[in-house]
Amino acid sequence: MPNRIPLDPVLPKEFDNTPNDARSKAQLDAWWDHPYGVTHTSGQIHVRCLNGGAWDRSSVLGIADSYEDACALAEAAQAKWVSRREEPVFKVIGDGTFALVRPAQRPDADEITIETFTSLEEAQKYMNRQPDKIDILYISTLITSLM
Repeated sequence: MPNRIPLDPVLPKEFDNTPNDARSKAQLDAWWDHPYGVTHTSGQIHVRCLNGGAWDRSSVLGIADSYEDACALAEAAQAKWVSRREEPVFKVIGDGTFALVRPAQRPDADEITIETFTSLEEAQKYMNRQPDKIDILYISTLITSLM
């Protein structure tokens, strides 16, 4: 059985009109990565989550016809989002250096540098050895476009 989500919770003032990096630690602790449902007049439940999918509001995870379906949708959609958000990305540092980083998982957290490279060729060699950890086609295309 999926985790139960709050239904029609009382949200902080201006919740869906506040940049994520302007939120308090208490608000991030209470709401970050915690899906909830909002019942609409149609009876459908709009499942939302403050998870970084938008820079200034909660993200829509989907719409369900019942509470049970909303809970299942929340669990599946949020897990998919977190998995994608955790994927390493290629970053041009700007001084001729490149890095593979894991983006910050919350606005009050830092990105994690996995590896740094002194050339595009060095980055390409590393990525060719790590095909199961990163989207090699995307990164290879990006590197090629920078050359």
